[in-house]
Amino acid sequence: MLSIRNIFFAALLIVPGQATAQEVKPADAFDAVIEREFRQLLELDDKVHDEVDEWIRNNAKLAAKQVGIDPASLDLQVRQRLGEVGEAYDGFLNRHSGHVRARLAYGSFFSDINEIDKAMAQWKKACELAPKNPVAWNNLGKAHGKQGRITEAFRHFARAGELAPREALYHRNLATLIFSYPDEAARHYLIDRSQVVPKSLELFKKARALDPKNFTLATDAAMAQLGTQPLQAKAAIAAWSDALALAPSPVAKEGVMIHLARIHAHLGEADTARELLAKVHETQFAELKAGILQKLDPPPAKP
Repeated sequence: MLSIRNIFFAALLIVPGQATAQEVKPADAFDAVIEREFRQLLELDDKVHDEVDEWIRNNAKLAAKQVGIDPASLDLQVRQRLGEVGEAYDGFLNRHSGHVRARLAYGSFFSDINEIDKAMAQWKKACELAPKNPVAWNNLGKAHGKQGRITEAFRHFARAGELAPREALYHRNLATLIFSYPDEAARHYLIDRSQVVPKSLELFKKARALDPKNFTLATDAAMAQLGTQPLQAKAAIAAWSDALALAPSPVAKEGVMIHLARIHAHLGEADTARELLAKVHETQFAELKAGILQKLDPPPAKP
């Protein structure tokens, strides 16, 4: 289960677009000016991050030719450029300290550069200013999870889901965390460990009902289905088949077929497993494919 946990937790911490959620329309001309200023701040943030990303990519190409600049020098340039964005956020918040979306965005800025404590400070302030804003609770949940405070992450994700019950993301995040940390979940919810996966699956079911065409969500739910003990094979096949129908590319389809082949091989349905594997051609899946085929056709025992 550890590999599944790592996949899930990595995905959990990548939630783009949250900082500027919960938009509100300006109430008057003064608010419109603030809104325009905030939009300019976000544009600067995006512009600088794009610039920095390009610097890093270009230097990597140059380094391959042994003509790149020293990494320490590049790091200094990056920090100086990002520092300009930080100063812009500070200036804006000095003038408009109660601007919740700016607090959320500034927190995301710090999170992107891995300054989690500073990110949390901004998100906590946002939560104080707007205790019913689910984005602030969700982002704090991510931060607590990243720092290993799993119980706090449970609490914050759950609160986000309560505040925005129609938002699939928050149910998905909580489901992911519960599945990834079964021992902590059993203690937090005062349930037997055998009840943890079913609890996670219920939340995934709720999330999928709200966002039925989301391929990544479908694969997360299918992955959780593999954690049932004993394996509920029919349910797992159904879950991965749902994901297969949503796969956005041939590569994604082949990745799903690997999982389906593994389940059919587990059930002793060798022909079905081989049919699925015959459709897998991507080199990135070659090792997994070979491993399943080896189990289907083990080498003869030595005399």
